Amino acid sequence: MSAGISKMSKMPEAAYLSADKAELYRTIMRLLYNEKEFFNAQLSTTEILEKVRDCDGFSVLSEDELKPALTQLTDWGDLVPMQDPRRVSTIEEYKNKQYRYSLTEYSIKIERMTIELENLFSESNVLSTSSLRNLDNYLSSVRQIIENENLIEVNEWWKNLQEEFKRLNQNYSDYLHAFYSVNGEKLIRSVEFILHKDKFVDYLRSFIRVLQRYSSIIEKALQSIDKDILDKLLEKVAASELALPRTSTEALDIRNISDKVKGQWEALYKWFVSDDKAPSVCSMAMEYTNEIIRKLLSNAVMLMQLQNAGISRKQDYRKYMQMFAGCKSLDEAHCLSAHVFGVMNIAHYKYNSDRETDSIFVDAADLQPQTFDVRPQSRTYKPRIKSVGFSNNEMKKSERRMAQIERIIREQQMLERYISGSSINLSELEGKIVPTELRISLLKWISAANQNKSRTGITDFGRKFRIKNTGQNTVLHCEDGDLHMPAYIIEFEEICDE
Repeated sequence: MSAGISKMSKMPEAAYLSADKAELYRTIMRLLYNEKEFFNAQLSTTEILEKVRDCDGFSVLSEDELKPALTQLTDWGDLVPMQDPRRVSTIEEYKNKQYRYSLTEYSIKIERMTIELENLFSESNVLSTSSLRNLDNYLSSVRQIIENENLIEVNEWWKNLQEEFKRLNQNYSDYLHAFYSVNGEKLIRSVEFILHKDKFVDYLRSFIRVLQRYSSIIEKALQSIDKDILDKLLEKVAASELALPRTSTEALDIRNISDKVKGQWEALYKWFVSDDKAPSVCSMAMEYTNEIIRKLLSNAVMLMQLQNAGISRKQDYRKYMQMFAGCKSLDEAHCLSAHVFGVMNIAHYKYNSDRETDSIFVDAADLQPQTFDVRPQSRTYKPRIKSVGFSNNEMKKSERRMAQIERIIREQQMLERYISGSSINLSELEGKIVPTELRISLLKWISAANQNKSRTGITDFGRKFRIKNTGQNTVLHCEDGDLHMPAYIIEFEEICDE
C-alpha cells in the first residue's frame, strides 16, 4: 500500500446506485432527500408509497413491493428506520410494525454527489480571479493568526484559506478539461465558435494578466514565511482542529491531523512556488492557457479559410493583376507579392537544357525565359518526329567566348581601380559604394582562399593572391544593401616584367 493510505474496503452504502432494482432504489432515495431539504426528515411507509406512485413508471407499485426495497436500503446502511410511536389499536397493527424512515449521513453525501454529477455539464466553468485576491489577503495575515489565541478564529481562517485554494484549483481544472476534452476539441473546430472566439480570447487573457500579477505576490508571501513561523502556524491550526466540538466520541489522532494540515500547506506552496524537481502548477497553468489561446486563434483562421475556399475569387485575382501591372519596377512587384501572397512555397524543378551562364551569382529573374513542351503522361502517346539537320554552333560558341573574355577584362580593369599598393583592404572600402560585380568577385576570392590552409588563390585572369584576417569587422555599402563581414586584406603578387 502507498504511504498514508489505509486498506480500502467496500462501501455498501453506494450499492443502490448499480443494483438490479437501482431505478426503484434511487427514486426512493431522491424522494427522501428532497423531503429532507424541506425539513421533513422522516416519512412513513405509506407516505413513501404515495410519493413513489406519483413518479413515472411506478404508478402500480404495491406496498408488498416497496417494503423489501426499504428493508434492503436499511441493510445497506442508507436508511434509518424508527418505529412509529403511535399507539397500536388493532391486532393487525401490532403484527405489522410501522416504521418511519430517514436518510443516514452517508446516503445524504452520496445523493448530493449524484446531483452534482447530473448537473455537471449544465454548469458553466468560470475562471474566477477573486480566489487569488482572497488568498493574498489571507496570507498577509499569517503573523496575526499566530498571535491569535482564539482557536475558533484560527480554524475559520484556515478553512477559508483552503476553501479559496480549492475553488481556484477546481475551477481551473474544470476549465482546462472543458477545452482538452473530446467535446471541447469539437467545439473549437466548429464554425459557430468563430462568433465567440474574441470573447474567449479576451476572457483568457484577462485571467492570465490577473494570475501573473497575484501569483508573484502570493509566491513572495509564501517564500517569506520561514520554517519557525510555519511550524508555529501549522501547530496552531492543528490545535484548532482538535478544539472544535464534535458529535463523535471517537478520539482524534493529533499526528494524523498534523500530517493532513502539513499536506494541505505543501499543496498550496507547490501550486505557486517552483522547485528544482518540477515547475509550479501556476506556471504550467499560464502555459496551458496561452496554448489554448494559440489553438483558438489558429482554429479560427483555419475555419475562415475553409469558409472562403468555396468563394469565387475571380474579381480579387483581376485586381491583383491590375496592381502588378501598375508596378514600376521589379522590386516594387516583389514587395507587392510579399504583401499579397506572403512567403512563397518554392518548388525546384530539374531539367536538361542549356543555360545562359553557370554562375551561381546570377539571379533567376535576370535570365531569359525558356519554353518546354509538356507531353501527356499516356502510354499510347507518340511524339511526332521531325526531320531536322545538324546546326553549326561555332558562331554561338565564339560569341560566348568573346563575352567571357570581355567580362574578365572588365573585372581586371575594375580591380585595378581598387588595388592600393598591390592589396585591397576591405575596411578602406567602408565609405564607398561597392558595385555588385566587385562584391561578387571579392566574396568568390575569399571563399576560394578559405578552402586551403595557405589562404591563397588565383583570379580568373591568372593573378595569385593571399588573404589575411585582421580580426576586425567592416561594413560594405553595396548597391543592393549593406554587407557585414570580417575586414580581410587581399594581397596580390607583384607582376614581373619580362
